[in-house]
Amino acid sequence: MGNLSKLTKVLLGASALAVFSAGTAHAEGTAAGTNVQNTFTLEYTVGTTPQPVINTDPACVASATTNCTNSPTNFTVDRLIDLTVVSNGDTTVVPGAQDQELVFALTNEGNDVQDYTLDLVNEAGDDFDTTGLTITYYFDDGVAGFGPGDIAGTAYTYTPGSGVNTETISPTGSIDPAATSPIVWVVVSSDVPTTAADPAVIDLAEADITLIADTANDGTTGATAVLAVADTGGNTLTGAAENVLADIDSDGAGTNDGANDGSFAATGTYIVADPDLDAVKTVSVFAQDDTNCGTIPGTPVAGALAIPGACVEYVITVTNNGSNAGSNVTDIDFADILPSDLEFVAADVTTFDAADLTAPAANTDCDAGACTVALTDASLDFGQVGTVIIRALVK
Repeated sequence: MGNLSKLTKVLLGASALAVFSAGTAHAEGTAAGTNVQNTFTLEYTVGTTPQPVINTDPACVASATTNCTNSPTNFTVDRLIDLTVVSNGDTTVVPGAQDQELVFALTNEGNDVQDYTLDLVNEAGDDFDTTGLTITYYFDDGVAGFGPGDIAGTAYTYTPGSGVNTETISPTGSIDPAATSPIVWVVVSSDVPTTAADPAVIDLAEADITLIADTANDGTTGATAVLAVADTGGNTLTGAAENVLADIDSDGAGTNDGANDGSFAATGTYIVADPDLDAVKTVSVFAQDDTNCGTIPGTPVAGALAIPGACVEYVITVTNNGSNAGSNVTDIDFADILPSDLEFVAADVTTFDAADLTAPAANTDCDAGACTVALTDASLDFGQVGTVIIRALVK
């Protein structure tokens, strides 16, 4: 009895306790399914006599040392299912444009390799709908942002169904959170109707496309994809990892996804920019003879009349009435054939690039269509006014 009392006091007041634990480092936390084992050793004395060490390390048992007990404390790290989908920005389009792209970044924020289903919603309540929606996805190359290194990789393409998950990023498309960059770039492509086909496709009209990514159970693909759900029925400390859904409600109202449901949604927008070009041509008498006819702009002579030998001036004015940078116009081709009653003298431009202008030599007789003044592959940004100025003598 006395020895037991003394032993109890020693255990409570003078024992040495050492605790050892181990885990696997992971990019987004300890990997799901990791067995976290905790062992300890206990040393004590009775009086002045050291007693055998109590050791729960399995290696102790393997060494056949006495007083080893093979009973480490274990638990299994559960599977954190978390993801984000972010739009890479809106896309400016023109009526009738084909294969226009919206780019999204899908990131695995969890602690296990995951597969995902992808689907699209052509949102209601916007101005118009695009057509021919397709999805292509690429694995990130580790360099910040979506760029050539990503699109150089293999693309996997499908046409999504209407509200039905028809394909998964799996098995080769699984996203590993421990990868250098656990991101898949999802590119949505579609066609913009012409204004004739859909009168709503006008300047500044918008079409909203939502990409929904939903977490799938590992190894289930295509039409057989089984979406991941949270495990219920209590917490089992050891064994297989249990699913814990930790994603947020990305759209705030649960329209396309809700909190803790294993899915995430983001919306990108096509914004129409209609260039709305106007062009007019005017003619005036610059001088009643050839004085300064070849000097552009020069100063016109007031009251000059269009008699033989007079210098006339044509001005073609092109205005881009577009509302934003998406309304910038390229590849403008323009040609003006002077009548045979004239002799060409000079031509020049404003705003347009002079390198895009071609004209006959000075004093070319315009008989039989010999005088063509032209612009080739010219450009005019939104809000700009470009002019082509032509001088000629009346024969």
